Amino acid sequence: MSRTRLRMLLLVIVLLGWGLRLWRLDDQELRGDETFGYFFSLRPTDELVQATIDLQEPHPVASYMIQHHWLAWSGHSEFALRFTSVWFGLLAVVLLWRLARALNLTANAALLATLLLAISPYAIWHSQDARMYSMSMALTLASTWLMIGWLQRQHWRWAIAYVLISLWALHTHYFSAFVVVAQNLFILLRTIWQPRLRFTLSNWLVLPTTIVFFYGPWLLRVSATLSSYHGNGDSPRLAEMLRRAGSVLLVGESIPSPQQLWWALLAGLLLIWGMIQLARSGPNGHRALLLLLLYLGVPLFATWWSAQTRPIFNERYLIAAAPPFYLLIAAILHSRTSAKTGRIALSRRFLVSVPILLVLGGMSLSLGRHYTDPAYSKTRGWRTLATTLAQLSANLPPAQVRIAQNFPDPTLWYYYTGAVGHVVLPPAPQDRDGAHTSVEQLQTAGVTRVLLPRQPAPNWDDQDIAATALATTYRLVHELSVGVWPLQIYGAPPTVLTPIKTLFDNGVTLTEFAVQPATLSPGNVLTIHLGWQGDSTRLTGQEKVFVQLLDATGHLVAQADQPLMIPPNAPTMVALATYGILLPNRLSTGPYQLIAGLYDPAQAGMPRILTEQATDAVTLLAMPAQP
Repeated sequence: MSRTRLRMLLLVIVLLGWGLRLWRLDDQELRGDETFGYFFSLRPTDELVQATIDLQEPHPVASYMIQHHWLAWSGHSEFALRFTSVWFGLLAVVLLWRLARALNLTANAALLATLLLAISPYAIWHSQDARMYSMSMALTLASTWLMIGWLQRQHWRWAIAYVLISLWALHTHYFSAFVVVAQNLFILLRTIWQPRLRFTLSNWLVLPTTIVFFYGPWLLRVSATLSSYHGNGDSPRLAEMLRRAGSVLLVGESIPSPQQLWWALLAGLLLIWGMIQLARSGPNGHRALLLLLLYLGVPLFATWWSAQTRPIFNERYLIAAAPPFYLLIAAILHSRTSAKTGRIALSRRFLVSVPILLVLGGMSLSLGRHYTDPAYSKTRGWRTLATTLAQLSANLPPAQVRIAQNFPDPTLWYYYTGAVGHVVLPPAPQDRDGAHTSVEQLQTAGVTRVLLPRQPAPNWDDQDIAATALATTYRLVHELSVGVWPLQIYGAPPTVLTPIKTLFDNGVTLTEFAVQPATLSPGNVLTIHLGWQGDSTRLTGQEKVFVQLLDATGHLVAQADQPLMIPPNAPTMVALATYGILLPNRLSTGPYQLIAGLYDPAQAGMPRILTEQATDAVTLLAMPAQP
């Protein structure tokens, strides 16, 4: 292959990787870890280090430092947040080519490895994620390439670059240490294999010693964090880990679970094939095989082993193992010998092309799901939830509204930028008493509406503590489904109501009412409190209350129907009931009329119960609207 053609193919691969990482970069919503990193990085740089130690943040500070300065220049959009990961992801693609050539892989094998990383759904997922994993992959890849460069040249410039990049990697993710361990094991085994290289080993030891000297004090400062962190992953068995790792590295996370085993088996077969090719290609191939096995195996098995005593295994922690994974698979093309006959050459090309096409096809399908299938989105519904919360708090003083979370997920506070404050219920994991205290404080502060998007939170609120605490003081006005959340609206009974004194034919009197807010707005919930009084012995028990909003022409716009609540065994009914009307997303300027009444669905013909003035409804008030 000519040098010009090789450069053109490499340029096409790099541009392809760049485009796939940029395409729809801000389409998916941020996930919780991304927004946590965003808010954490907003701290002043002189506070980031101390906050990492004091708050026992399980990741070191380098990525937060970079994001802090980047956001100050680029802005705070989802695109800007994820762009640093795109850049490091693309850098990893270029570095993989350099590493493959430094390992003396053939041009075809190096191109295939570069292509696999460029279009890898796993790598692209992390390149479109505002976290440190893409940066960690690029830096550990750069560190490994610099190690080989130092071994080949043993020049002080390569040594300094290796030490600096390795320290950067270690300050980006603690699991980068597994790659540094793999590098040192490689040089040690290489020296045992070739004793004449002992002088190289003695020179090399200066570099990891320097790394330990500068990195050791930081490890001592964060030792409590590293020993106490329990993560949010699991502790899989070895076979399960191999299945998950093989599948996700080969074709990404957008693969149905039943297919994972087959993709993992294909990954295993290709890895063995690549190992055999390297083992058959002489001393250079043997050295490349040893390095790649350590580079892949140490991070993979160390990550798995570290999760056996605490549930911290997660596929994203395998990011440093991705480059050697693709290099070993691409080694199936590593052959410097030509076939004896055209037929053999043709059959070999066919034999190699079939699994490569399978992998490329699987990656393409996975990428399609990643970009377009909501089932494989990182998160869904935060933008809609933020919009809905803004609608539900419209026309109410912000001090009278609170957004409650039954789990302290920071993602909502990236997307919701309104003036309404928030509270976490319960304030600590499973803190029932703290939740009731917080609700009492809301009542004391004059909060009349609480919006609760109920999030599955087994480690924080697994017994509906938030909803139970709110129900002791507030009344459930309405519940609707927004995104993946059931969103509950709670209202406080008012202290002052407007008297109305309207008697119905069945002896029930509508005594008073209150309405919030006073102005209608699209998508909001209108809260109506009605006071009822009457003799429950005269009722059938089937009566219902209707509250309706009518436009200027008398047409129905929205309504709520609920049973007339009768206290059991009470001859005299005195009740304050709360109703919620969900307003449509489009409203004209009005005016509108709010009416209320009673009806009995068991009555034929005239189910509405008339008032003593012979009307079938009571006009509560006329209301303006904010379109």
